[in-house]
Amino acid sequence: MARASSGLLKRRLQIAEIVRKQGEVKVDELSELLQVSNVTIRQDLTYLEQQGYLKRSFGGAIYVTPEGVFNQLSVNTPSYIQSNSCDIELVKTCLSYINDGDTLFLNHGNLIRKLIPFLYCKKSLILIMNDISNAQLAKEFTDAEVVLVGGAILEGNLLLDNKMINFILNQFSISHFVIELSSINTDNQLIIESLEQVRIYQQIMKKTAHTIGILPQRIIHNNDNSIGTLVDIDMMILSRSAVTEYHQQLLDANFEQLISNKYCVTYQNKLET
Repeated sequence: MARASSGLLKRRLQIAEIVRKQGEVKVDELSELLQVSNVTIRQDLTYLEQQGYLKRSFGGAIYVTPEGVFNQLSVNTPSYIQSNSCDIELVKTCLSYINDGDTLFLNHGNLIRKLIPFLYCKKSLILIMNDISNAQLAKEFTDAEVVLVGGAILEGNLLLDNKMINFILNQFSISHFVIELSSINTDNQLIIESLEQVRIYQQIMKKTAHTIGILPQRIIHNNDNSIGTLVDIDMMILSRSAVTEYHQQLLDANFEQLISNKYCVTYQNKLET
């Protein structure tokens, strides 16, 4: 019996660490990784939520920062979640440039989704987005006013309506546009993955007070999906792997290295300071 109890504790601590590192995880994924049933995983997640380690959501769990609770963990992190540490550090770095009372436009993307639960610690935010799933997530995990841009539903629960974007831009003064980029081409063009969103994001970049770009790694090699150039960006947050490719290009474009850590480097546009 003691062995079973020890195994239960170890598995639950391991789940807590996976959620912390990965930001968001599904029941099916945990079941496969840990070789236990979905029912067992749900029971573990319920217990961990009661203890303040995480929050349940959409068939899985999402990490929210508890007060000192992870200082007690001493579980070795498996190799399959190491890469997600970088994502969490990227979004936490982005979070440091967001203030209480800001009005944000958040584009779609994996990193943006991981950023949203961390916004719970900011007060009186207005979050504008055109991703239905992200809007639902924001309503559940933040106290922000969430504005979902209407329009036709595209693949991936994205909404597209240029007229509605114009209305939103006239109604709200956007303090920060947080954009997840796919690449920067050799002409300093900012490339995103979705061609359908290019025109909308171009409009937003012209209206926002500040733009924060996040680039985990070069994802696509398509120069057609440009929403602007480096001169339009105030802050650029790059993963270490992206720094290898773009460091000199950013310096040549009048950016300076501001801060760095094990996982990412932040650059500031000197022309915007």
